[in-house]
Amino acid sequence: LGVRPPALGRKRRVIIDYSSPNIAKEMHVGHLRSTVIGDCLARVLEFCGHDLLRLNHIGDWGTQFGMLITHLGDKYPDYEKVCPPISDLQIFYKESKNRFDEDADFKKRAYQNVVQLQSGKN
Repeated sequence: LGVRPPALGRKRRVIIDYSSPNIAKEMHVGHLRSTVIGDCLARVLEFCGHDLLRLNHIGDWGTQFGMLITHLGDKYPDYEKVCPPISDLQIFYKESKNRFDEDADFKKRAYQNVVQLQSGKN
């Protein structure tokens, strides 16, 4: 197209963090929008000569998965042997979130599961 990048005063290292979704929840159009914007910025900065690092930070997944694991174990104690009949993950997530917000014992056990999960133990 004959377009040249502007003169680069100093090459910089630029980090672009894309959508950062909460992976315990359903994806939605907002994640795509921020990803497209991030990619446009990355392409322009790269065209201008900067060194780019593209990231898609998953975020604090521990708490959400601690809630889900705890809720799963409570609702379906034999889940390792019998596949739980969970047809709507969004509803299951909302159930676990409500319990987390309203039940102090559930919250404590969810946090304990987070610690166990992040330590790499079963």
